[in-house]
Amino acid sequence: MPKPKTTPRKRPRQARSTVTVDAILQAAAYILEKHGWEGFTTNRVAERAGVNIASLYQYFPNKESIVVELQRRHIEKARPGDPDTLIALQAKGDLHAVLTTLARASVEEHQAAPALHRVFAEELPRSARRVDLARDAQVHALLKELIRPLARNVPDLDLAMFVLRAAGHAIVHEAVYERPELLKNPALIEEFVLLMTRYLQRPAPRVAKKTRTPKVV
Repeated sequence: MPKPKTTPRKRPRQARSTVTVDAILQAAAYILEKHGWEGFTTNRVAERAGVNIASLYQYFPNKESIVVELQRRHIEKARPGDPDTLIALQAKGDLHAVLTTLARASVEEHQAAPALHRVFAEELPRSARRVDLARDAQVHALLKELIRPLARNVPDLDLAMFVLRAAGHAIVHEAVYERPELLKNPALIEEFVLLMTRYLQRPAPRVAKKTRTPKVV
């Protein structure tokens, strides 16, 4: 079975077409939150957006392409925190403040549309998932350079950044799905920052003492 096309047929260039595409994407987000992937159809999206199905297909060949564009826009809006603030905190050597800023940005991002995040993470088939490898590598590299001067006794910083990001995503996503009230609890951020501060600033490894060979008299 061929893989569904997941790129838009065309990008809006005029104000009217931009309004149409925005309405389609807003309707798509609503349908996904209300009915999930199983109840998500192009007909429902067109009806909710107030456009005919032919207009929808002018821009999107199928429902997968709508969801991929929705994810793309969502990812573009996501920011790990103000760069100038993070650099200033890095210069002060304040790892706790840097991690707090990063964690708060992630929590605020997921507070905006928790139901939509749940659908993205749990319900979408592989054909409708967007993975921007270039952007992901860029974020990874930026975080590594940000943390590098603040880390202590971390033997593999690249691996440590993978663990930090994976742990952060897992904690926030679990809160979104299981205990959404925690997203408004500052203690969630504090606990995560405590965990990762101790992970990234480790005590110096102990040097094994050499045992002396007793002299033979």
